[in-house]
Amino acid sequence: MVFDISLVKDKKFVEALKKSPHLANYLETYITRGNPIPIYTEKLEGEHKKLKEPNLIYPISETTYIHINPHSNSADGYVEYAVIEPDEPDRTLMDNADKLFALHAGTMNPPTELTERFNMIDQYLDKTILIANSPIDYSKVNIMKLKNLSVYEKDVTNLKYHFLRKRAGMGLFDPFLTDPHLEDISVVGAGNMYVIHKMFGALKCPVFLSVEEIDDLIISMSEQFGKTVSHAKPVIDATLPEGSRINIVFGKDVSRKGTNATIRRFASTPLSITQIIPSKALNSIEAAYLWIMMAEGMSVFINGETASGKTTTMMALTAFIPSNWKIVSIEDTPELTLPHSNWISEVTRDTGNQNSSVTMFDLLKAALRQRPNYIFVGEIRGAEANIAFQAMQTGHPVVSTFHAANMTALLQRIVNPPMNIPKTNVENLNIALFQAAVTGPDGKRVRRVLSINEIIGYNPEGNNVMFIPVFDWDPGTDQVKFRGKGSSALFISKVLEKRGMSRKDEALLYEELALRAKILDKMVEKKIFNFYDVYDSISRCREIGLDAFMKELSML
Repeated sequence: MVFDISLVKDKKFVEALKKSPHLANYLETYITRGNPIPIYTEKLEGEHKKLKEPNLIYPISETTYIHINPHSNSADGYVEYAVIEPDEPDRTLMDNADKLFALHAGTMNPPTELTERFNMIDQYLDKTILIANSPIDYSKVNIMKLKNLSVYEKDVTNLKYHFLRKRAGMGLFDPFLTDPHLEDISVVGAGNMYVIHKMFGALKCPVFLSVEEIDDLIISMSEQFGKTVSHAKPVIDATLPEGSRINIVFGKDVSRKGTNATIRRFASTPLSITQIIPSKALNSIEAAYLWIMMAEGMSVFINGETASGKTTTMMALTAFIPSNWKIVSIEDTPELTLPHSNWISEVTRDTGNQNSSVTMFDLLKAALRQRPNYIFVGEIRGAEANIAFQAMQTGHPVVSTFHAANMTALLQRIVNPPMNIPKTNVENLNIALFQAAVTGPDGKRVRRVLSINEIIGYNPEGNNVMFIPVFDWDPGTDQVKFRGKGSSALFISKVLEKRGMSRKDEALLYEELALRAKILDKMVEKKIFNFYDVYDSISRCREIGLDAFMKELSML
């Protein structure tokens, strides 16, 4: 099939079509069905998110492209996420490549680091492949007697791509794990795969997997993350070599449609607070308030349902912690990235044996002896809450994520089994932030901080815990409500006291809050977005003072 490139007017798209014949073949098939030519972009921008019917193709590597296709005619209303990759090579060619690799593999020492493993096998292929000018009949080749593999020049790209994917990567998942715009990748059992795209939300993949294909894929992948997946231990949480988190429920006896798997993607560089503010997940006044509170060592729970962005918010807030403070993080599966050099990262260990396993409870107890300025907990959900509240009570502030939709649910979970925190001790938690994925004004799913609440203390007369909502999100206007001066009890009870200021200085804190908000807005305006650049900027601000830093920003 030969595609008429003259139909395409975009020069960069033409270059991509000439370089990648499989892209041209895909486009030929697509437009012969009566579909319009997609927009080609080398980089997704905010303007693409505003498209009512995004029909886009963008590259994720030298050979692989993604098509966001609104014309898939899917009966369930999903927009399609199609991977455009090199065609699979001839089966006999792939078999011969596998046999030859098996002969050489004994002399190789494969590195554990993913990029190094790719490079090693890529170099092996470069040394092994001999490029031929004409097609080869591989059924007549006795590969066991050869040191090299002759490959027709038109098949080289296809072979290298699929061989690397099979031997160094994650097989079918490779292109999905390469796309930086994906948040979640889901295999729901026999049927189609689904993804959550950062710009376009939930999308359906034309990839259709059988029960047997999924099981084979998951079992082969388990070699990469070093955990045995079996019917005896069907539920697995693990970290993939490139850093993503995978949850697996294996077997049709516990998952009716067959084995399911969900991969949560994590960017190598987390989102910064100045990237979150323009998305309106929270505004600059809320961020400035949290800046003051984190810098003063307040304990914060970031609450919400699954996929509400809790971990993203938690990492973004770390920029507000003084750079010379010591932080200990404790997680079940490593997800957190902190910019501080004095950071200890600890992970639980589940061996199935009580004597050799290391629990969240164990690590929290150990953290109290490590004299941290802050303790970060991936998620509090059990008896470890007792240690966390003990840490708060003894002057070790804690930041954690928590599954709760509102203050009522949070307090009910904290004071009841298995946590059993006495109501009189709940006030050691200073701030409860709630966020969720909600429907925005344009009908798309967006993340919003719904409220930021200060926990005041226990009321013996009503036998309840008192709290004040300092910030509230109004769904009708998509705006944050802030009552302004006098709305924060922690300013009076904690911040003024920590700074050695008197009650009459309360107004100065609100002036400072406004200035910090202006600084964050100015950083957004100056496009200071990188996670580490934001951390360095906040550290610089702490060093020279708010007014001096604002002047520096204005001169950039």
